Amino acid sequence: MCVTTKKVVLFSVLSLFINAAVCNMSEAAGKPEVKVPEATAPQGSGQVEPIAAAEKKVEVTDASFRCLHKMTKVGNMYVDNLLGDLEGTLAVAKSSAGGVYPAGSVVQLLPTEVMIKREKGANDETNDWEFFVLEVSPEGSKIKQRGFNPPVKNMLGSCISCHKQVAPQADMVCAAGQGCPPIVFPGGIDNAKLISALQKTDKRCPSPEPPTPEEMAELIKLKKMLEAQAAAAAAAAGQP
Repeated sequence: MCVTTKKVVLFSVLSLFINAAVCNMSEAAGKPEVKVPEATAPQGSGQVEPIAAAEKKVEVTDASFRCLHKMTKVGNMYVDNLLGDLEGTLAVAKSSAGGVYPAGSVVQLLPTEVMIKREKGANDETNDWEFFVLEVSPEGSKIKQRGFNPPVKNMLGSCISCHKQVAPQADMVCAAGQGCPPIVFPGGIDNAKLISALQKTDKRCPSPEPPTPEEMAELIKLKKMLEAQAAAAAAAAGQP
């Protein structure tokens, strides 16, 4: 982590998301249909010809993000393509040999964290991937942080610090057999159950699937851990 005055920020987005998931599971969540700018294709629609990266810059706004379950699931992640080339994105995501994702590809494991493949040449260090931290609600998504190497970290470190460890042929996207560092949450939290619970409690989805009791238990563990860390960071920041 950087300095103590910033530690609370590092956990704020995920903490808010966890709190909403735990406290508001019985609420009906809904999100109005997102209108996509005319120059781009609807995400994963398959109804238009893919737009070549050389012809179109990948524009990303709050409206670019949507309910996780309206995307296509591959393994334990969800994918889409902002330029309409879902077929190209899926071809790489499903390939055991890896490959280079086409521009516009959206790769997401959790509702609040996303990576999007920008146009070729956008950033050599990240293979043109831009990373996003979101705040999600029934009304939609708000970008809280974005960048090729955004300053905000999560519990596991910065985005690029993990993704650069992936095998070169996987284009910085973690998948089975691609040399990804394991995701290990502290405090004895069950990784698979927690990820499943977080995916199920995406507040943007009109009818989110409820987590199992076991998954809810992991959510509560994480919520308590984040609250304790935030309190400790706030106390440290107040010291001379």
